Amino acid sequence: DGKGGSKLSDARKAMQAGIRIPWERESEGDPIALLLRRVFDYTNDATGYNLGVEGQEDLMAIQYFGRGEDDPSPDRYLPHCDGDCDGMPHRFGGRVATMVMYCTVPEKGGATNFMNAGVHVNPEEGAAAFFSYLDIEEGVKDNGFTTHSACPVIRGDKKIAVMWMREGVDEENPWDSFNTLGVSLRQDDD
Repeated sequence: DGKGGSKLSDARKAMQAGIRIPWERESEGDPIALLLRRVFDYTNDATGYNLGVEGQEDLMAIQYFGRGEDDPSPDRYLPHCDGDCDGMPHRFGGRVATMVMYCTVPEKGGATNFMNAGVHVNPEEGAAAFFSYLDIEEGVKDNGFTTHSACPVIRGDKKIAVMWMREGVDEENPWDSFNTLGVSLRQDDD
């Protein structure tokens, strides 16, 4: 809408649902919290970021259905970036990294293609693909390098769990308190 709001995307055809991460049950061994702790630990170790778990987005469960070779509009996700990928400075509260975890893989199709990087990831059940898009030293986003697409699922189902990680969020300033322009949606009470 040009004002930092959101809109329905024609680029993705799939079913999805957010899963709240039960951080309060991490010490009790909750499997979702333990898995996501590993994701954040990996992300911070691999990138040098110092991301906390507080204020982050929900884990997103996404399912793509394969309806056969003759499907005129197969489930897919057209080329896109998960955060800004325009080479500009990072917007406070914006996405900086993605972990895609492959839970179920289709018989045919469903790869993740990073066209500008020349990387094509064929999904394997139990595997994951990680990518980050913030140069921590320069404070700028990549310039289209992480543009990617979910190739059409032709036969079978593809189920993934995706964790989008943000820099600049915390318990008082969660991810949904910023618009897509990085502007806080909360009004000061001063």
